[in-house]
Amino acid sequence: MKKIIISILLILTFSISPLYGQMKEHLIGFKAAYNISGVDFKPTMNEVSVTTFKNYSLVYLYYHDLWKTMPYFGFQASFSYQEQAYRIDDTETRLTCYEIPLVSQFHIDFWKMRFLINLGGFMGYRMASNQAFDSSDLRLDYGFIAGGGLAFVFKPLELHLEGNYQYSLSYLYNPRKFSDTDLQFSYPHQLLLSLALYLHL
Repeated sequence: MKKIIISILLILTFSISPLYGQMKEHLIGFKAAYNISGVDFKPTMNEVSVTTFKNYSLVYLYYHDLWKTMPYFGFQASFSYQEQAYRIDDTETRLTCYEIPLVSQFHIDFWKMRFLINLGGFMGYRMASNQAFDSSDLRLDYGFIAGGGLAFVFKPLELHLEGNYQYSLSYLYNPRKFSDTDLQFSYPHQLLLSLALYLHL
Protein backbone atom coordinates (compact mmCIF):
# COMPACT_ATOMS: atom_id res chain seq x y z
CA MET A 1 0.00 0.00 0.00
CA LYS A 2 2.85 2.34 0.92
CA LYS A 3 4.48 1.78 -2.48
CA ILE A 4 1.21 2.60 -4.28
CA ILE A 5 0.80 5.88 -2.34
CA ILE A 6 4.41 6.87 -3.02
CA SER A 7 3.99 6.03 -6.71
CA ILE A 8 0.80 8.14 -6.94
CA LEU A 9 2.50 11.08 -5.19
CA LEU A 10 5.48 10.89 -7.56
CA ILE A 11 3.22 10.78 -10.62
CA LEU A 12 1.23 13.80 -9.33
CA THR A 13 4.42 15.71 -8.57
CA PHE A 14 5.89 15.21 -12.05
CA SER A 15 2.52 15.89 -13.69
CA ILE A 16 1.83 19.15 -11.87
CA SER A 17 5.35 20.64 -11.79
CA PRO A 18 5.43 21.55 -15.50
CA LEU A 19 2.25 23.58 -14.98
CA TYR A 20 4.05 25.66 -12.37
CA GLY A 21 7.47 25.60 -13.94
CA GLN A 22 9.45 28.78 -13.72
CA MET A 23 8.86 31.12 -16.66
CA LYS A 24 11.91 32.98 -17.93
CA GLU A 25 12.02 34.91 -21.19
CA HIS A 26 14.91 37.06 -22.39
CA LEU A 27 14.36 39.55 -25.23
CA ILE A 28 16.43 42.22 -26.92
CA GLY A 29 14.99 44.88 -29.17
CA PHE A 30 15.00 48.28 -30.81
CA LYS A 31 12.47 51.01 -30.00
CA ALA A 32 11.54 54.20 -31.85
CA ALA A 33 9.25 56.85 -30.36
CA TYR A 34 7.22 59.93 -31.22
CA ASN A 35 7.72 62.42 -28.39
CA ILE A 36 5.41 65.22 -27.24
CA SER A 37 8.01 67.10 -25.23
CA GLY A 38 7.72 70.09 -22.93
CA VAL A 39 8.78 71.82 -19.72
CA ASP A 40 6.65 72.90 -16.76
CA PHE A 41 7.85 76.34 -15.65
CA LYS A 42 6.67 77.55 -12.24
CA PRO A 43 5.62 80.35 -12.43
CA THR A 44 4.58 79.85 -16.03
CA MET A 45 6.42 81.39 -18.98
CA ASN A 46 3.66 80.53 -21.48
CA GLU A 47 5.72 77.56 -22.62
CA VAL A 48 4.43 75.26 -25.37
CA SER A 49 5.18 71.58 -25.99
CA VAL A 50 7.01 70.52 -29.16
CA THR A 51 6.97 67.18 -31.00
CA THR A 52 10.22 65.35 -31.74
CA PHE A 53 11.00 62.21 -33.74
CA LYS A 54 14.65 61.44 -32.92
CA ASN A 55 13.98 59.06 -30.03
CA TYR A 56 15.63 55.62 -30.17
CA SER A 57 16.43 52.90 -27.65
CA LEU A 58 18.25 49.60 -27.40
CA VAL A 59 16.24 47.50 -24.96
CA TYR A 60 16.77 44.37 -22.87
CA LEU A 61 13.59 42.77 -21.49
CA TYR A 62 13.37 39.94 -18.97
CA TYR A 63 10.05 38.28 -18.12
CA HIS A 64 9.86 36.03 -15.06
CA ASP A 65 7.32 34.64 -12.65
CA LEU A 66 7.09 35.04 -8.88
CA TRP A 67 7.23 31.93 -6.70
CA LYS A 68 6.59 29.83 -9.84
CA THR A 69 2.88 30.71 -9.74
CA MET A 70 2.50 34.38 -10.77
CA PRO A 71 3.74 34.93 -14.35
CA TYR A 72 3.09 38.68 -14.42
CA PHE A 73 6.48 40.25 -13.86
CA GLY A 74 9.15 41.74 -16.07
CA PHE A 75 12.17 44.02 -16.00
CA GLN A 76 13.19 46.38 -18.78
CA ALA A 77 16.55 48.15 -19.13
CA SER A 78 17.34 50.51 -22.01
CA PHE A 79 19.96 52.82 -23.40
CA SER A 80 18.14 55.71 -25.05
CA TYR A 81 18.90 58.63 -27.33
CA GLN A 82 16.20 61.23 -26.85
CA GLU A 83 15.42 64.64 -28.32
CA GLN A 84 13.62 66.94 -25.88
CA ALA A 85 12.17 70.35 -26.72
CA TYR A 86 9.90 73.22 -25.76
CA ARG A 87 8.99 76.64 -27.15
CA ILE A 88 8.48 80.06 -25.57
CA ASP A 89 7.14 82.67 -27.98
CA ASP A 90 9.29 82.35 -31.13
CA THR A 91 12.25 80.68 -29.40
CA GLU A 92 12.43 76.88 -29.65
CA THR A 93 14.91 74.99 -27.49
CA ARG A 94 15.95 71.45 -28.44
CA LEU A 95 18.16 69.23 -26.32
CA THR A 96 19.91 65.96 -27.08
CA CYS A 97 19.85 63.56 -24.12
CA TYR A 98 21.21 60.11 -23.32
CA GLU A 99 19.22 58.12 -20.79
CA ILE A 100 19.13 54.80 -18.96
CA PRO A 101 15.51 53.90 -18.06
CA LEU A 102 14.94 51.02 -15.61
CA VAL A 103 11.32 49.86 -15.64
CA SER A 104 9.21 47.13 -14.05
CA GLN A 105 6.92 45.82 -16.78
CA PHE A 106 3.90 43.93 -15.46
CA HIS A 107 2.07 41.88 -18.08
CA ILE A 108 -1.08 39.81 -18.50
CA ASP A 109 -0.82 37.33 -21.36
CA PHE A 110 -3.77 36.25 -23.49
CA TRP A 111 -3.95 34.58 -26.88
CA LYS A 112 -0.80 35.84 -28.68
CA MET A 113 -0.84 39.17 -26.89
CA ARG A 114 0.25 40.83 -23.66
CA PHE A 115 -1.33 43.74 -21.80
CA LEU A 116 1.54 45.84 -20.39
CA ILE A 117 1.84 48.18 -17.39
CA ASN A 118 5.11 50.07 -16.90
CA LEU A 119 6.45 51.73 -13.76
CA GLY A 120 10.01 52.83 -13.12
CA GLY A 121 12.60 55.56 -13.26
CA PHE A 122 15.42 56.91 -15.38
CA MET A 123 18.72 58.74 -15.22
CA GLY A 124 20.08 60.83 -18.06
CA TYR A 125 22.52 63.45 -19.22
CA ARG A 126 21.82 66.42 -21.49
CA MET A 127 24.62 66.30 -24.04
CA ALA A 128 23.81 69.14 -26.43
CA SER A 129 21.41 71.99 -27.13
CA ASN A 130 20.64 74.32 -30.00
CA GLN A 131 20.98 77.09 -27.39
CA ALA A 132 24.47 77.36 -25.91
CA PHE A 133 24.83 75.81 -22.45
CA ASP A 134 25.90 78.07 -19.59
CA SER A 135 26.61 77.56 -15.88
CA SER A 136 22.89 77.86 -15.04
CA ASP A 137 21.94 74.86 -17.18
CA LEU A 138 21.64 71.60 -15.25
CA ARG A 139 22.69 68.69 -17.40
CA LEU A 140 22.05 65.71 -15.09
CA ASP A 141 18.48 64.40 -15.37
CA TYR A 142 16.41 61.88 -13.40
CA GLY A 143 12.76 61.15 -12.77
CA PHE A 144 9.97 58.59 -13.10
CA ILE A 145 8.24 56.73 -15.94
CA ALA A 146 4.70 55.32 -16.03
CA GLY A 147 2.64 53.92 -18.87
CA GLY A 148 1.34 50.85 -20.64
CA GLY A 149 0.64 49.20 -23.93
CA LEU A 150 0.01 46.05 -25.92
CA ALA A 151 2.42 43.39 -27.15
CA PHE A 152 1.90 41.02 -30.07
CA VAL A 153 3.82 37.75 -29.74
CA PHE A 154 4.95 35.94 -32.89
CA LYS A 155 7.95 33.99 -31.64
CA PRO A 156 10.80 34.45 -32.16
CA LEU A 157 9.64 38.07 -32.65
CA GLU A 158 7.51 40.32 -30.49
CA LEU A 159 6.02 43.73 -31.31
CA HIS A 160 5.23 46.31 -28.61
CA LEU A 161 3.03 49.41 -28.92
CA GLU A 162 3.40 51.60 -25.83
CA GLY A 163 2.59 55.00 -24.40
CA ASN A 164 4.78 56.21 -21.53
CA TYR A 165 4.85 59.45 -19.57
CA GLN A 166 8.23 60.61 -18.31
CA TYR A 167 8.56 63.41 -15.74
CA SER A 168 11.85 64.85 -14.54
CA LEU A 169 12.39 65.47 -10.85
CA SER A 170 15.52 67.49 -11.63
CA TYR A 171 15.41 71.08 -12.82
CA LEU A 172 16.31 71.96 -16.38
CA TYR A 173 17.80 75.25 -15.19
CA ASN A 174 19.09 76.69 -11.95
CA PRO A 175 16.06 78.47 -10.41
CA ARG A 176 18.08 81.72 -10.41
CA LYS A 177 18.92 81.58 -14.13
CA PHE A 178 16.48 84.34 -15.10
CA SER A 179 16.45 86.37 -11.88
CA ASP A 180 18.31 86.54 -8.56
CA THR A 181 15.15 87.47 -6.68
CA ASP A 182 12.29 85.60 -8.42
CA LEU A 183 12.90 81.86 -8.53
CA GLN A 184 11.86 80.03 -11.70
CA PHE A 185 11.48 76.24 -11.48
CA SER A 186 11.62 74.07 -14.61
CA TYR A 187 10.56 70.41 -14.88
CA PRO A 188 10.91 68.65 -18.26
CA HIS A 189 8.30 66.06 -19.25
CA GLN A 190 7.83 63.73 -22.23
CA LEU A 191 4.91 61.73 -23.61
CA LEU A 192 6.49 58.94 -25.66
CA LEU A 193 4.40 56.91 -28.11
CA SER A 194 6.64 54.05 -29.18
CA LEU A 195 6.93 51.03 -31.42
CA ALA A 196 9.45 48.32 -30.50
CA LEU A 197 10.53 45.09 -32.18
CA TYR A 198 12.03 42.37 -29.97
CA LEU A 199 13.82 39.10 -30.58
CA HIS A 200 13.40 36.19 -28.14
CA LEU A 201 16.78 34.80 -27.11
